[in-house]
Amino acid sequence: MRPHHAFRTWRGAGPAGFAPGLMAGALLASALLAAPAAAQTSDPVLAAVQERAADTRVTRSFSLGDLGIDGPVVLQGMDARRDIYLPVPAGVPIQDASINIDGEYLRGDGGRATMVLSVDGVPVFSRRLEGESGSASTVLPVDGRPRETGFVRFGTAWSSVIGEYLCADERGIGNVLKLSPKSRFTYTYDASQVRDLSTAWSAMPGSGSLLVAGGTLSKDAYDTAWRLGLALESAGKRLIVKTLPAIGDEVDLSGLDVPASLRVVAPFSSFVDVKSYRIRDAAELGALLVLPGSPIGADVAVADGALLSAVRGALDALAARLGNASAAFTEWRGKAASLGSVTVAADEMTLQTLAGRPVIAVGGGAGGKATQLFDGFWRTSLAAGTVTVRAVDSVPEKASSVPLSRLGPAQGNLDVLARGDWVVSFDLAAATGGSSLPSRLNLDVAAAPGASASEPVVAVFLNDVLLAAKRLEANGQPEHLSAAVPTYALAARNVLRVTFQRQPVSDRCRETPQAFPVSVLPTSHFELGGSVPGGDFLGIISAMTTGGRLVVPDTYLSTARSSLPRVVRAAAAAGLPTASSTFDVIATGAPFRATSGGFVALDVPVQGVTQKARVDGDRLVVGTDEKARLLDITGLKNVALVQAVRGDDTRGILWQSIGPVPMTPAKPVRLSRGDVALVGMDGTLTELTASGAPLGTIRVADTDGPSGTLQRLWQNSADWGIPLGIGVAALFFLLLIRASHVRRRGN
Repeated sequence: MRPHHAFRTWRGAGPAGFAPGLMAGALLASALLAAPAAAQTSDPVLAAVQERAADTRVTRSFSLGDLGIDGPVVLQGMDARRDIYLPVPAGVPIQDASINIDGEYLRGDGGRATMVLSVDGVPVFSRRLEGESGSASTVLPVDGRPRETGFVRFGTAWSSVIGEYLCADERGIGNVLKLSPKSRFTYTYDASQVRDLSTAWSAMPGSGSLLVAGGTLSKDAYDTAWRLGLALESAGKRLIVKTLPAIGDEVDLSGLDVPASLRVVAPFSSFVDVKSYRIRDAAELGALLVLPGSPIGADVAVADGALLSAVRGALDALAARLGNASAAFTEWRGKAASLGSVTVAADEMTLQTLAGRPVIAVGGGAGGKATQLFDGFWRTSLAAGTVTVRAVDSVPEKASSVPLSRLGPAQGNLDVLARGDWVVSFDLAAATGGSSLPSRLNLDVAAAPGASASEPVVAVFLNDVLLAAKRLEANGQPEHLSAAVPTYALAARNVLRVTFQRQPVSDRCRETPQAFPVSVLPTSHFELGGSVPGGDFLGIISAMTTGGRLVVPDTYLSTARSSLPRVVRAAAAAGLPTASSTFDVIATGAPFRATSGGFVALDVPVQGVTQKARVDGDRLVVGTDEKARLLDITGLKNVALVQAVRGDDTRGILWQSIGPVPMTPAKPVRLSRGDVALVGMDGTLTELTASGAPLGTIRVADTDGPSGTLQRLWQNSADWGIPLGIGVAALFFLLLIRASHVRRRGN
């Protein structure tokens, strides 16, 4: 009751009562309570560290070019539509998301031209385009709801109506909409919402960065690194290899924006408005490991002992530098760079953070198993932050078919007025599981009736090779289309395109053209069972789907940043599977002897095979006949020789750098029907056969029956052609001798 009485007395008292004493006590208590807060705010280092510890936002920004769209997206004609899938963290809300569209249009034919942009199938922007040409650029807002699929579907629709009447000719080519590959998608998400490995994998944008330790890597670490890099490339991510810098190394800080609160705090203040910086001590390296947007940040890391020890030491040095703020830094470190506080077993994968964003830390010996888990079959099962991988098989049962739904995230339904494309890309080795090649495509589609009486047409292309086409009844029921898959249409990386076309104007304009829905049904699949026993690139890629050997010189281990992308591009071009392949390191100058199976060897002399070209310094010689060489040239730079070679029981691909500095292609390398290729920065420059025979000879497509037997015999002509020719010549001379002997006896 005393407190209640005192309270009542204070409320009723005047200036001469209890109020002065109580007010003074209240002010004293407030001052005492505010003292710690004042102490906190008076220390700028502590305040800055606490601010960063509370901020767990991650900003991502990438262009269409980063997704592999190298050229402009062009839409023209009466009606054209295109969907582009933009990756986001699956099931995680996003913030401040927008698509900055860089586009332009041409309107040479006049009429009415309209552009409609949509997000996840919902139109959000529409504009009628005027004038002969102009800009179509705009900023498209994207809502922040979670996407369980891990993609934002950005749709573009184009309509061009030239004539004023229904029966007018609409086949003009002057109205065109172009979207530049510089169009950019930007969004922000909370890193604390990424709680499992599957979501972290989906959070990667169009490029995937891989972090390894600095200096010379161990064989196991390099083995894990190239497998992870190949898995990223197979998933459509452009590989970026990063090595942990050491003291004295130069780092590029042109894209680093130091937060305002840290600009007066050492060592962060050293990075303000600096394009390039030389690291002076371990504390500065530790500062780069916690800063958001740091060039050391990565999506995947090979967490061997060397990397973890270096990261931990740098963070400890930074904690000592911060002094009184070291306790608050421990909280920031746990949220922004937890990789420096854990131990990762050799066969373990764990979700950690580095530079303020999620990173998948893979143990030094878990490369092959980890890449199989990130395959589409097992990826969704990684609903945990840490897993230990003891055994995994990419395809639990060696199936005889592969559903098209496993090959990519392409939407199965689309509306078609004049033309619509359903496109999916897939890696040959990953899709088939190393069992065999696709031999037949069974496509099931359904089309709704349209306003026009003309029957729609479906056509199937594999790597721009027409496999089959068919008129559809368009009654809403499933319709089947089957086509043999010719071996010359396959590649290590493939693009399957299903094109639907219809006549938008019926006879004498009796019906109004309307878009109608079509669907690629989930029962569509590839049949497996094909093989290519030939000695060209495609034959070796076929043999490599079951696994092979990757061979590199020991100098590659000390130049991981430059050599790893080269190894990954070569392995991807050869279709080398990540799970069933082995890795060998050869001492510099020592030869590799190929005995059995398939292999891919980079900058290593190979014995036991017949080479069709050779490299001597900067000299390139194509052709083994000294009197009839196809090419003999000196002075080449930034070029590599790639050739298909064969031995008694082995086949492989030999990659040889030309000149003193090895070249790494910036784009994927495509190998197909030749056996010798020149590769440059932009990929394959020239592909030919060492005999000089032209490429592109069409072989029999059917792999079954007598025609399939003829195909296999023709592809094996290198094996039986020379002995057969010698035998025929010997028989001819024996017949001549016999005939001469008979004539002499008759005379």
